[in-house]
Amino acid sequence: MARLRFLAHAIGAVVLTAALSAAVLTGTASACSCLPGDTEPQRYARADHVFSGYVSASTVLERGKPNYIWDDLRAYTVEVDQEYKGDVPATVSVTTYYAGSMCGLSLYVGESYLVFAFSDSADDEVSSNMCSGTRSASSGPPVTTTAAAAPAAAPTCAAA
Repeated sequence: MARLRFLAHAIGAVVLTAALSAAVLTGTASACSCLPGDTEPQRYARADHVFSGYVSASTVLERGKPNYIWDDLRAYTVEVDQEYKGDVPATVSVTTYYAGSMCGLSLYVGESYLVFAFSDSADDEVSSNMCSGTRSASSGPPVTTTAAAAPAAAPTCAAA
């Protein structure tokens, strides 16, 4: 009987240790979730600024806790080619969360993008994220309206 009691206590201690270790050692879970079925015309309508440009630089802006990427930002310096909506300076800083799980964008220096951005650009800075619609500029200008449905063809009848 004493042996069973000892075994039960030992198993309980192992299970408790494993549960506490999992709780302490597991980081915060985060995931980016965008609106399903969102279209480019909808993203265009929501954006404060839409422009195409060339990414000339990328920097990480450390905020809050050191060695904690969830509160950091990445700033992309974009040389603006063409404005489609809003007013941005010729060179603008596009900020986004550093972590992709926080919907942060991953842009590449030397590449051109069509940027859908938010906020006032008075300080030469706008923000964007993975759900905003920012994409490669090689796909062309923004789609601003939904395509009108093609008119239905008139029914035809075979002559008898």
